[in-house]
Amino acid sequence: MIVRQIRSKDGTGTLSYLIADVKVAAIIDPNIEDTQEIRLLASEIGVRVTHVIDTHTHADHISAADELKKVFDAQVCMHENTKNKWKIVDEGDKFGIGDVLRANARIPIDRYLKDGDTVEVRDTVFSILFTPGHTDNHVALMADDCLFTGDLLLIGQAGRSDLPGGDPGEQYESLFTRIIPLPDTVKMFPGHDYAGNEFAYLGDEKKNNPFLQLRTKSEYIEFVREFFPPLAEAIASGSKMTLQCGTTRVARAADGLSSIKPADLAMMLKSDPRPFLLDVREPVELLMSGAIDGVKNIPVGQLAARLSELPPDRSTTIVSICASGARSFEAAHYLIRQGYQNVVNLEGGTTGWIKSGLGVVKPRQPA
Repeated sequence: MIVRQIRSKDGTGTLSYLIADVKVAAIIDPNIEDTQEIRLLASEIGVRVTHVIDTHTHADHISAADELKKVFDAQVCMHENTKNKWKIVDEGDKFGIGDVLRANARIPIDRYLKDGDTVEVRDTVFSILFTPGHTDNHVALMADDCLFTGDLLLIGQAGRSDLPGGDPGEQYESLFTRIIPLPDTVKMFPGHDYAGNEFAYLGDEKKNNPFLQLRTKSEYIEFVREFFPPLAEAIASGSKMTLQCGTTRVARAADGLSSIKPADLAMMLKSDPRPFLLDVREPVELLMSGAIDGVKNIPVGQLAARLSELPPDRSTTIVSICASGARSFEAAHYLIRQGYQNVVNLEGGTTGWIKSGLGVVKPRQPA
């Protein structure tokens, strides 16, 4: 079995795969922008594409499944819940992805898959795992020691579960009942990547991926809500959005990162000099739920471009703050990698601060 990865150049971080067995091949999650590259790759290897498998209805790019079907007379395969994909098309308009969903909904499906089915490409057998969460028609595919996870699980993170058809509770079940039990030696090939990765061993993901750490379902749902910043601000403004099904904000292990409890921070704020308070939420969140008095608001997605707004003395104590401690944890890791020596994360975030009986202020305009 030969696995070749096609990395899209359209800015979506999309990864497609050609899996070849002797003279035939399957394509997983092809992006229409990469149709010509896929054709050239198949010709270079000397294979005919017999199957095109989309792991789910894509929200950020149009599938090349129909184009490849016409070129190779291939069979297009998707999960049986794809029959209901039209139900979410109009809902996608408020996220700016309605046109993409409509284009993908028009693609005719030759074979509907269900959990436990297999797709045979000569001697290569793909086992179908129903893994909803990113969408309600999502599947992962297992062949030999290779797992193609689509947008359910990415390297160091997971796909969004807050778009039409997504559900963080279902994502939790898919990750913890279908993926985690698989052997550590499995090679995981994701549907998106923003850091140049080809694959990861599942054992490493179990240790390092924040989405695979032990939590209850309710804790996971809260974590996911915090990890992906709200889309409400961009939607309300009517601005064009660049959708990523994952995020470039991925925490890595960093020595020296510690957390601080709300009561301890309250004591620190009475001292001189006061720590620098960095709130990495979106401005609309500060308007809605308030902020600790004196914070500097730099959304986590803007942090790299706005480092000049932080104290020039990199030994200054910086307290990283968000709603629950997830985004701020990542921001703190990032700042440590940039040479800031005394960065701490507020445990429980602003939510924990308020629950501790400590006060917040609401800015009159975005901070």
